[in-house]
Amino acid sequence: MSLNPALPVLALLGGAGLLWGLTGGAARPPRRGLGIAWGVLAVAGIALLWPALSLPTGIPSPAADLAGLPPWQAEEGAAPSGNPLLRDVTFQIQPWLLFLRQELRAGRLPFWNPWQFSGSPFWANGQSAPLFPLHLLFVVLPLQLGFVLLPWLRLVIGGCGVWALGRELGLSPPAALLAAITFPLSGMLVSFLLFPMGNALALVPWVLWAVERIAADTGSGGSGGTWKPLAIAAGFQLLAGHPETAAHTALLAALYLLVRGSAAPLRAWLRFVAGWGIAGAIAAVQLLPLALTLLETSRWHHLTEAVHPPFRLLLQQPLRLVLPQLYGHPALGTWWGPFNYSATAVYAGALALPLAAAGLVRCRGDRRWLALAVLLAFSFAAAYHWPGVRELLGALPVLGRALHHRLIFGVELGLALLVGAGCDRWLEGKGRGLLAGAVATGLLLATAWLLYAGEWVSRGLTAGQVAWTVGVAGASLLLVLSLRLSRERRWAVWPLLPALALCDLWLAHGAINPGLPRERLYPETGAVRFLRDEPGRPGRVAGLGQALRPNAAMVYGLRDVRGDDPVKLERYEAVYRTFAPSDPVYYQPVERWGELWLDRLGVRWVLAGPSEPPPAADWGVSYVDKDGRVYERPGALPLVRWSGGAGEVEVARQDPGLWEIDWRAPRSGLLVVAETWDRGWSAEVDGRPVAVLRVDGALLGARLGPGSGRLTLRYRPPGIAAGAALSLGGLALLLLRRRRSR
Repeated sequence: MSLNPALPVLALLGGAGLLWGLTGGAARPPRRGLGIAWGVLAVAGIALLWPALSLPTGIPSPAADLAGLPPWQAEEGAAPSGNPLLRDVTFQIQPWLLFLRQELRAGRLPFWNPWQFSGSPFWANGQSAPLFPLHLLFVVLPLQLGFVLLPWLRLVIGGCGVWALGRELGLSPPAALLAAITFPLSGMLVSFLLFPMGNALALVPWVLWAVERIAADTGSGGSGGTWKPLAIAAGFQLLAGHPETAAHTALLAALYLLVRGSAAPLRAWLRFVAGWGIAGAIAAVQLLPLALTLLETSRWHHLTEAVHPPFRLLLQQPLRLVLPQLYGHPALGTWWGPFNYSATAVYAGALALPLAAAGLVRCRGDRRWLALAVLLAFSFAAAYHWPGVRELLGALPVLGRALHHRLIFGVELGLALLVGAGCDRWLEGKGRGLLAGAVATGLLLATAWLLYAGEWVSRGLTAGQVAWTVGVAGASLLLVLSLRLSRERRWAVWPLLPALALCDLWLAHGAINPGLPRERLYPETGAVRFLRDEPGRPGRVAGLGQALRPNAAMVYGLRDVRGDDPVKLERYEAVYRTFAPSDPVYYQPVERWGELWLDRLGVRWVLAGPSEPPPAADWGVSYVDKDGRVYERPGALPLVRWSGGAGEVEVARQDPGLWEIDWRAPRSGLLVVAETWDRGWSAEVDGRPVAVLRVDGALLGARLGPGSGRLTLRYRPPGIAAGAALSLGGLALLLLRRRRSR
């Protein structure tokens, strides 16, 4: 069997990091330890991505679930065997990555996405992250290698950040290595490894590392306590594609600094504010357009107050600290939980609670570890919506609209570092807190069986839960029994701890991100080939129900009237609500096919299943095969047309965010382009600026004539110029500071 070409690349990168560390010598222990951590995390990343790496053309993707929808259900060898709870990767993230790659490789900045919502902002959609370094690396690499390397680097970078933070907090190299394995292999980061949120999560420990260096600075000289490392780490996080995680990180970092304190508190807080301020400036080229766009979205205007589930049910979710498959496993088709798997994934390993309990002793007399424990407790209370904390967060500006269950990452990071602290206590021949942690683990296991034993029996999950219970309880028992070992014997066997943690977390989370042959990622079918824009067949497309699910249609360059993106322009959503149910976040299929707005938007082609009848009797059948049917709507208007005047038009050029239209008219008239209006559109006629009109509240228009000429419509995100200026200013301050420090 042929080898996945990404596998030797990952092995080479891991080996290079290990070699770099081993050749550092005793004179450079930080480099040595970080290189070893990199090498071990490289192996962990390979193990976690093995479902993809085991396939010759494999990539990590849940897109196999497309096989249950037209037109992909007819593909040979297709079977819905992905992870349905990662559907956002299939219907949002990977299509956006492919669009970013296409646009940058074509020499265009990806400002506008013409393939969803009859056109929508791309640069400012909050998750595209067009300037994040790992996304830029994805653009330049071969496609298969890029899809594999992107999540692998997220895991390795996140783990190395925990190692650096642990060493800054005084952990020994073995303890820091154990913490470095625990955090990136825990439930939340693994669950979001294929998302832009994975970029932001990987940078959380680096931000806290920079904050700790600021707080630890005694003013005796050196650059360790400057704001520059924080500005760099936080700046990258703000560019990562999930600003919500960056906002949560800033909140936790401020809480950490507040509790931890500093020898020079005023200076520390000034540097903290300066670091985040410069970070915001660096990322302003993305953040400012996002902020201006977000204010015009239906999510911002219509997202109502969250409905909080019963507190009793929330109290049961931390049971996943000891049983990762408490509610089954989504990739195995056994998930039945009351919430999304990723929203409650918090398992940090069988060793986590006993070692973390032993590590709590570091809080005595060390404000750093006290601050870390407070951070963990606050994250726990916020993630599980404890009364009081929930209301406090809801009252905060901007953060009040965030989804605070995602602060589980603070729980996992705090646990990982306390696991390292507990490991050090164990290596010192101490660690009596292990017993308390083991007792807590046993109580949680007993509670889980008391609450869910009947449900497991009825669903046939008992054997799996027995195996996990025995494994977790057995690991706790072995740790307690190991207290009888001498200090020398513990140092001899300590590598068993990271090895056990890696195997344990791999067994728990190794199947979350399934593998898929590259050729099965959005395969092109006959119906898709028919729908491609060709002379004589222009027009927008849609699908009946879930057929041709957006945003998968954008991969083929199809102009879809629908879209799957939580950032929806309110002006377009008002139109969309005329023919589909309203939802400020989630995709809703078209239901009212007789609505005149579908004609105005130029929806000419509708894809259906191979045996689905048309919603209207006057629709013609233009394509029929085993992959589906394509119906033609007779009332669809041209995408470019005159309104209230006679004339001729011809589209000379059309790229994302650019229309060039040759026109001729005997008298003045309104030229309409069925593309979503946004404040970033500008227009010229033969180089002369003209006004861009908003037609019917949602479409583009320009008043032209009499005469002839070429109309050019061009999109630039609102705020992009000011954002770029701020970003250049932030980078200049970094460089200026660097020169002065030399």
